[in-house]
Amino acid sequence: MSFIKFFWRDFKSDRSFNWFYVLCASLGIIGLLLVESFKVGVEDKIAKNAKNFIASDLSISTRRALEEKELKGIEGYLTEKKFSYARWTETYSLVMKVQRSGDHEEPLSKLADLNFVTPEFPFYGSVVLENQGKKGPGNWSSIHSTPTVWMSRDLSWELNLKVGDQVKIGEALFTVGGIILQDQFSSFRGFNLAPKIFLSYNFLPQTQLVKFGSTATYSFAIKLPDTTKTETIRKELRGILIDKSIKIAGPTQASQQISKSLDLLTDYLSLITLMTYLLSLVGLYYFTQHFLSKKLKTFSIYKAMGLKTSFLFRVNFIHLIVLTTCAVVISTGIIVGVLPFLENFFIKLVGEELYFRLSAMSLVRILSLSLGGSLLALGPLFWGALQTPVATIFQDLPMELKRIRFYYFIPLLLYVIILAILLANSFKVGSLFLGALGAIIILAAICFKGITTMMDKASGSFAFVNRHAVRTLSRYFTSSFTIFICLLMGMTLTTFIFQLEGSLRQEFTQTFGNKRPDLFIFDLQDTQAEQFEQITKTEGWNRTMFAPMIRGRLIKINDKATQKKETPGESDPNFQTREEENSESMRNRGVNLSYRSHLSWSETLVEGKFNGEKCNVEKGPCEVSLEANYAKRLGANLGDKLMFDVSGIEIEGIVTSMRTVKWTSFEPNFFILFQPGVLEEAPKTYLASIKVKDYSEKQRVFTKMAQTFPSVSLLEVSELVRKLTTIFDLMVVAIKFISFLSLFVALVVLIAVSFNHLELRKREMGLFYMLGLKLDTIKKIYGREFSFLILFCFILSIIFGTGLTILIMKNIFNSEIVYRFGFVVPVMAVLGLLLFTIVSVRVRQLVKNKNLF
Repeated sequence: MSFIKFFWRDFKSDRSFNWFYVLCASLGIIGLLLVESFKVGVEDKIAKNAKNFIASDLSISTRRALEEKELKGIEGYLTEKKFSYARWTETYSLVMKVQRSGDHEEPLSKLADLNFVTPEFPFYGSVVLENQGKKGPGNWSSIHSTPTVWMSRDLSWELNLKVGDQVKIGEALFTVGGIILQDQFSSFRGFNLAPKIFLSYNFLPQTQLVKFGSTATYSFAIKLPDTTKTETIRKELRGILIDKSIKIAGPTQASQQISKSLDLLTDYLSLITLMTYLLSLVGLYYFTQHFLSKKLKTFSIYKAMGLKTSFLFRVNFIHLIVLTTCAVVISTGIIVGVLPFLENFFIKLVGEELYFRLSAMSLVRILSLSLGGSLLALGPLFWGALQTPVATIFQDLPMELKRIRFYYFIPLLLYVIILAILLANSFKVGSLFLGALGAIIILAAICFKGITTMMDKASGSFAFVNRHAVRTLSRYFTSSFTIFICLLMGMTLTTFIFQLEGSLRQEFTQTFGNKRPDLFIFDLQDTQAEQFEQITKTEGWNRTMFAPMIRGRLIKINDKATQKKETPGESDPNFQTREEENSESMRNRGVNLSYRSHLSWSETLVEGKFNGEKCNVEKGPCEVSLEANYAKRLGANLGDKLMFDVSGIEIEGIVTSMRTVKWTSFEPNFFILFQPGVLEEAPKTYLASIKVKDYSEKQRVFTKMAQTFPSVSLLEVSELVRKLTTIFDLMVVAIKFISFLSLFVALVVLIAVSFNHLELRKREMGLFYMLGLKLDTIKKIYGREFSFLILFCFILSIIFGTGLTILIMKNIFNSEIVYRFGFVVPVMAVLGLLLFTIVSVRVRQLVKNKNLF
C-alpha cells in the first residue's frame, strides 16, 4: 500500500480527533491572526502614505535651531544638486480670537500647533478645506500672499471662529482663510498637544514666536528626482550634518517613527494572544493524550503487520501538519469575514480609515508559528505512543500511554521563550511575562497538590459525597490539574486585565489630593521671568512650580562618547529590542537640564543622596540626580561621570542620586537635575504650573497670558488628560477584546478537557451505580468535585491576578495598584458558575443514559 493511500485511510479514521484539533487550534490562532492583520493593516497604510506624512521624498528635522554653518551646508548642498526644498517650522503658542466690533464676549484664547511653511510646501499630501475642497501641491498660494491661516475645525469651534474672522498669533494678526476638515500630514502621528494651524513662513518673523529656547521643530522637506536613490542622498547629508540628533528620514524611516506607538500596542497584544495559543496547546495536548491512549492497540497492530515505527511517525507527523494548516486556513477565513465588523472600532484608534490586511508573508509567519508549537508540543506524545510493544495487543485491560520524559519538551520551552521575546520586542517584558507565567503554574501546582493531599488525608471525617469528591481529585491528579490550570490561567488573565486597566486609569486621572496643576506653561523666556512673577502676585494666581530649563546634549558617559547610530535600529540589521531602541534614542537626542535646591512633591529619592546646596564649580564636578528609569535606559549608575554640551560649553557632572517621578502629576519635572550653582548663567527658558479655582479663573489666565506673553505656550492639563484617557480607553478595549478571546479559548478547552475527563470516569460511574448508589448521589459526587476545582481557581485567580498586576505596575509603570475586587470578584463568580452549570449538565446526561460501560 502506498504512503499516501495509507495516510488517507488513517486520517479519515480519526474524525473526532481531527474536528476537535482543528477547532481548538483555530481558536488559538484567531487571536494571532487578528493582531497580525491589525499590524499589517497599519504598516500597509503607513507605507502607502509615507511620503504624505513628511510631504516630501526626504526630510531633515531637529528640535533645536540649526546653526548658521549647518543651514549654509544644507542649502548649499541642495542648491548644488538642484533639488527643490521647502522650510517647515512647527511650534506651539496661544492663539487669541480678535473680537468683532460690538462683541462684548470675554476674549478667548487656546493653545495651537502652528506650522509655518514656505511656498514650495507640500510636495506630497494635502489638506481638505471646508467649502474649498482639497489643497494639494501648488494650491497653497493664498496663505503666502496675505496674513492668512488655515485652522483645524476643532479650534474654530473652540474659539467660535469662521472664515474671515481674525486671530492674534504672537505679535501679528491673521485672517482665517480656511477650516481644515482632513489633514494627511497628521495621519498616524498620535494625538497632538493642540489643534493644528497652517500659515506662511514669510510671516514667522512678524509673530516673534521663535526665540532662543522656544519649543519648535525645524524641518526641510526635500523633493528628489524619480531616479535618485534616497539612501545615497541621506548618507551625503549625514556627512554635512554630524550631529546625530538631527534626523534625516526618508519615507521608510518616517513611517517607522510614526508607527512606533502602535508597535508597542501590538507588542502587548501579541503577548496576550501568545497566552491564548498556549492555552489551546494545553487543550490539544490533553485531548491528544486521550486520543492516543485509545489508539495504542491500533499502533501495535500496524507494527505487527510489519510497518516500521519511523513510517508511522511520518504518517502522524504529516497528520499534524495537515490539521494545523487546516486550522490556519479556517481561522483566516473567519478573520476575513469578521474584520469588516471590527474595522470601524479600530479606526478610532488611529484617527482615520484603516483596512485590516493579511499578507502572504503574515500567513506564512502564523503557519510557521502554529506548526512549530504543535509539532514540539504533540510530537513527543506521538513518539511515545509509537514505542508501545507489539505484545500489548493481547492485553484485555485498557492500555496506557508510555510516560513522557520532561526533557522531551525542552525544545518547546526554548521555542516559547524565543517567541515571547520576539513578539514583545523586549527581553525585559518577554522574560517578565514568561517568568510570571511559569511562577503562576509552579505555585498553582504546589497549592493544588498541597490542598488535595491535605483534603484527601482529612476526607475520612467528611460526608460520603464530599469524601469521594475529594479523593477523586487526588486519584485523577493529572486530568484534574489540567482542568484546574486551564481555568486558573483564563481567570487570572481576566483578573489581571481588569486590575491593570483600573490602576492605569487611576494613574492618569488622579489629582494627587488636588496637588496636580490645571495649567502648564512653557517657552517662557528668561527676560520674561520677572514680569511673570509680578503678574502672578498681582493676579493672585496659585503658581505651584517655576523651573528653569536649559537645552543641552549628553556627549560622554565616563569619557566614552554616547552617540553611535544615526537612528535607533537603522545601522544594525539585526533584531533590536525596545530597550535597545530606547537606550539608543536617549543617547542620540538632546536633553533638558534643570536645577533645584529640593525635590518636588512628585519626586521620590530611591538611591543615593540628593544635594540641593550650591556647588563650588572650582572644586570639581558638581552633583547630578537622574530619573531612575532614564538612568537604566541610558546605562548610567551612581558614581558615573556625565559630560554635557550646553551652548558649546562642556559641563561635567557626577551621578549621586536616582529619583522616581510621578509624570502624571504634570508638574515641571526633568530626567536630569544639576546641583545649583552650575547652570544659572546658561541661556534658559522657564516652565511653570498653575492651579486654578474654577473655569472662569482658567479663562482669565489664558487671556492675560495671551495679551502679555503672546509667544508663550499654555497647556490645559485637563484637556491633555482627556486626550490621553480617550486613547487609553481605545487601547484598553483592544486589549480586553483579545483577553476575552483568550478566556473564551480557555473555557472551550476547559469544557473539552472536562468532558474527556468525565468520559474516562464512565467506568467508575457505572461501578457506583452497580454498588447501589442513587443517580442523584452520583451526580452530586461529580458536581461537588468540580465545585472544589472552581472554588480553588476562584481564590487563586484573584490572588495571582492581583500579584501579577502589582508586578507589572511596579516594574513597568512604576506606579501603585488600584484594587477592583468589587468588580473582579462578581465577574469571576459568574465565570465559575457558567462552567459548573455546563459540567453539571454533562454529568446529568451521562448518568441519565445509564450506559456507563
